Amino acid sequence: MNLTIRSKVLLLSLTLFSIPYVGYEYVREMEKYLRDNLETSLQDTARALASVLNERPNLFSRRLLDTVREDSQLVVYNIKSAIKLDGYTDDWAEYLGEAGNYAEKYILKNTGDYSPNSLSFTHVLGKFRNYLYALFIVRDDKAVYRDKKSLYLDQSDHLQIVMQDPNQQFYRYIITPIESGWVTAYKMANYDSYVAPQTETRIQGTWLETKHGYIVELRIPLIMIGDRLGFAIGDIDSAKQRELKTLIGTSAIHNLETVGKVFIPSPEIERIIHSLGDIPGRRLWVLDKQHRVLAKSGDLRRDFPYHPLNALYSFLLPPPSEDFKDDQEKSSRLEGEEVNTALNGKPTIRWHATSDDQAVIVSSAHPVWADNLVIGAVVVEETSNSIQTVQRQAIANLFNKTLFVFSVVTLLLLIFATRLSVRLRHLRNQAETAIDVNGRVNVTQIGTLSHDEIGDLSRSFSSILVKLKQYNTYLEGMASRLSHELRTPIAVVRSSLENLEQDPLDSMVYIERAKQGINRLNTIITRLSEATRLDQALQNAERETFDLSELTSSCVAGYRLAYPKQRFHAELTPMPIIIDGAPDLIAQMLDKLVSNAVDFAEINTPIRIQLSREKQMACIRIINRGNQLPPDMHDRLFESMVSLRTQSGKKEPHLGLGLYIVRLIVGYHGGKVQADNIKEYQGAAFTVWLPTRLSDVILV
Repeated sequence: MNLTIRSKVLLLSLTLFSIPYVGYEYVREMEKYLRDNLETSLQDTARALASVLNERPNLFSRRLLDTVREDSQLVVYNIKSAIKLDGYTDDWAEYLGEAGNYAEKYILKNTGDYSPNSLSFTHVLGKFRNYLYALFIVRDDKAVYRDKKSLYLDQSDHLQIVMQDPNQQFYRYIITPIESGWVTAYKMANYDSYVAPQTETRIQGTWLETKHGYIVELRIPLIMIGDRLGFAIGDIDSAKQRELKTLIGTSAIHNLETVGKVFIPSPEIERIIHSLGDIPGRRLWVLDKQHRVLAKSGDLRRDFPYHPLNALYSFLLPPPSEDFKDDQEKSSRLEGEEVNTALNGKPTIRWHATSDDQAVIVSSAHPVWADNLVIGAVVVEETSNSIQTVQRQAIANLFNKTLFVFSVVTLLLLIFATRLSVRLRHLRNQAETAIDVNGRVNVTQIGTLSHDEIGDLSRSFSSILVKLKQYNTYLEGMASRLSHELRTPIAVVRSSLENLEQDPLDSMVYIERAKQGINRLNTIITRLSEATRLDQALQNAERETFDLSELTSSCVAGYRLAYPKQRFHAELTPMPIIIDGAPDLIAQMLDKLVSNAVDFAEINTPIRIQLSREKQMACIRIINRGNQLPPDMHDRLFESMVSLRTQSGKKEPHLGLGLYIVRLIVGYHGGKVQADNIKEYQGAAFTVWLPTRLSDVILV
């Protein structure tokens, strides 16, 4: 499959998605630490509250029976705000599900046939701050109000209240209105008398007639109520006879022993709890030894900020639900393994799901001690929704930032890949048009001057094109040079053969001239194959260790004999210079350089041969006076078939292979060669650097 650079870059950018995956796994690992942190926080809170309540048995001293609702027991619920005494049940909506229903089973007196439509009621108690609130939803098929002129209070529909105050005194009150509206409570002198009442202004309430009966709302100060409390509704059906037909009560109300008990949460403990401050989503309970709730504060539900992309992240973690069923929200008695363990003297913590499995509640219970005895327990609860919320928010933030970074990086990568593709296509188009259909190089500079890899590639292409153009020039020059060199010997051979045909008698002269032409042709062919043979010889050459100073000195002595008309001036270091290589090849290199210097040296000027040591390199310089090198020929001189010689007057053909052979030999020995003009005078210098051995000792 062929993919473009942009496609590959886009596929590569997909690896950025590994970042949110790693982050997601990290967030999941953090859940354990968040759970431990939540448990520690709840345990610390429970321990701190228990330490405040320790050694205060008076707060837990109310000896009441079990708080489960029975025939003679009333339970008071903590309500969130004060009840408006207007006869409407809107303020009680949250607690109506806990209301008790009183009908035939709770009849205290009845004359005649009983029907629930004749008399029954629903009743619930609530506490807010220092007041007890009571609601009675009464079903009565006929409401009979008190006669203004009558002194008797029991000859109309009425509500009786019996209670024991904190001083263990027993009191009875009756509410019997003359009309629907605000009511007055009367304190009865004794159990049997319903006349000469005393008004009790501390008890306030409203009586509101409804389609099926009436509603009574009362407010009673808590300081009036002790451990016992009871209510009874009396029904009068005849306004003429005014005889009590039915009496239904929450308990028997005729004497103190039969009045039911009431459980009211401790306001002192509530003040202690509230002084610690409320934490959203956290609920605190204080229980006595009988599991009864003495005080409660806080709510498990809390408002979490809605994340706009919750729907997108729902597949990773389900969103925490605050719409769960809290079975213990209004409980007056708390059960559970952690409660039992704490009441046995051991603090513990428990994770349990709600009944609808919509949330997980974490409960930490700690015992409260007095005189080395457990007198109660503190329970601190919180849902795990905060952990899920932290997880979801962390994942959402991680994904949002990753998505933003991914988008930006992908866009930048695509822009970069597009620019890269455009530059590469531009370079390709320039490279394709740099050479015409005939193979000639049109331009040598292509691409861009930038310093990145593409700029480097374009410069490499330009260098290749320059070398290719030079090679084409070399081929063209080689054809011209070969044509020039071959034309003369061929002409000699041709003319000799023609003269031989015309003058057979003088054949020896023409035959000798033809031989000379053939020898010249043979020399040209030999010179052409010399470089190839040398390249093959270099591959098979054996290296040895020798003294370059001694070799150079020997060669200079030979040059004085080979070129008797040429003066040589040698400047050789007296110290040995040891190199690893082929002495014969080094001597051949010197021969080519000296031969080149002799050909271009001016008459009566010496050729200087210098040998020195520069750090770890041996330096050989051949200097001659004469014409300077053209600026563009310094590097080209060492290429094949390149020469600055003129052919007039020369008996030997020169194909420009001598310096090319020098370059091959120097390259074989790991050195370098350079041609320069002399600044002091007219002339040229050829310098060769060859690596030396680390030790100048010749191993024998």
